[in-house]
Amino acid sequence: MAEKDSTPRILACDVDDTAVESITASIDDASIRLEIASDRDDCLGLLKRGEYDLVFVDLSADRESGLNLLEQIRDLFPETLAIALSSVAEADIQTAETALASGAYDFFPKPTDLTRLRRVVDQAIERVRLSRANRDLRHQLGRRGDDSTAFRRIVRLSAAMEAVSRTVKQVALTDVPVLLRGETGVGKELAARSIHERSKRSEGPFVAVNCGGFTEDLFSSELFGHVRGAFTGAHADRPGRFAIAEKGTLFLDEIGEVPLKNQVELLRALESREYQPLGDTEVHHADVRIIAASNRDLEASVQNGSFRDDLYYRLNVVPIDVPPLRSRRSDIPVLIETFLEEACRAYDQPLKRVDADTMESLIAYPWPGNVRELRNLIQRLVVTTAGPSILAHHLEEVLGGGQSADSDRYFDVAIGSTIENVEAELIRQTLLRVTSNRRDAATVLGISVRSLQYKLKKYKIQ
Repeated sequence: MAEKDSTPRILACDVDDTAVESITASIDDASIRLEIASDRDDCLGLLKRGEYDLVFVDLSADRESGLNLLEQIRDLFPETLAIALSSVAEADIQTAETALASGAYDFFPKPTDLTRLRRVVDQAIERVRLSRANRDLRHQLGRRGDDSTAFRRIVRLSAAMEAVSRTVKQVALTDVPVLLRGETGVGKELAARSIHERSKRSEGPFVAVNCGGFTEDLFSSELFGHVRGAFTGAHADRPGRFAIAEKGTLFLDEIGEVPLKNQVELLRALESREYQPLGDTEVHHADVRIIAASNRDLEASVQNGSFRDDLYYRLNVVPIDVPPLRSRRSDIPVLIETFLEEACRAYDQPLKRVDADTMESLIAYPWPGNVRELRNLIQRLVVTTAGPSILAHHLEEVLGGGQSADSDRYFDVAIGSTIENVEAELIRQTLLRVTSNRRDAATVLGISVRSLQYKLKKYKIQ
């Protein structure tokens, strides 16, 4: 089958000669094809027969017809972006907002600012290219048998994430321990699930354990289980995570938070592949694969004595560094499109779009909470944005304006919020902005780890 033509294509609909000259001048790449549609019907006919990256729609001659065309392009050809044009006399703020609400990626008065137009055209074509490349990649992976649900959710257009994906595929074929390293929210659990789902243990369970959520006394019981009467309150036998993960994968998240006393117990289980539930006289065999993760520098923890070197070397057989979102900015547009689609479907909303300036701001934002923060932000924007387009002022409303030095010290509470809503948001913001470590977060909040665990479950905070 012949390879698909990847040459960018631009369509100009009912655009006057002066505007065509401006569009032509804005195209840096000589290989980009510009085609002209004489009217709305001609434009729709060309769109149905071919795949275009960008469509220019002129609102000057017939504003209502042009707005209707923008809506049709948005609904019928969601992967094609549209830029609205209008004469200076009609290019007021209301017209611009109406065009954006109708699905336009951006709006320009005529005569156009060539510098800005060139930048927006480049951004639009790159965004469409990334979106289609990700779609094609997912299709190819499905045909090749790379049908792991978690693996297909990894956006890897950037070189950094492509390297992570290659290592994930390689280590999945073996049973060696893996240590995932990276900041909170980068997607370490997604990588761990990808390894599991592509491994020979894929039919077995995947059990995730947050090691930062257990006290020193609870750790052994949670991981290894206990029998009835092992301690006060042990009214029945309870299997630990090792038993639950039998023949599958045990994911030890926040491994750096395990107390030294418990590190000895964990090391013994990993080395001998055996464990003993509390109060049980029988030793059990552990047929599990271990994947650990940490957002801390474990080598530094080894040097300062807070983490055992023998346990570190046992876990760090194959290290995988998952990069922060600010180091893989080329993935951000596709992640945004993916999260937009997920959120709109989940909240029963029509598909929304992000305009050019907002997309640029999202790409430039430092993302201290990484992919998790991006997903949460997109969900909030979908819920709080009334129209089909997410604009710069919508983003400012959600982010609370500029990122000042004090922005991480406060969060807004709406008048009328319940006590439970405020408490849930305080916990969520503490974990996101202050510390992702649950033991440290409990200290900051002035509650016990057990109380924090209860509230996380109560408020369904991940």
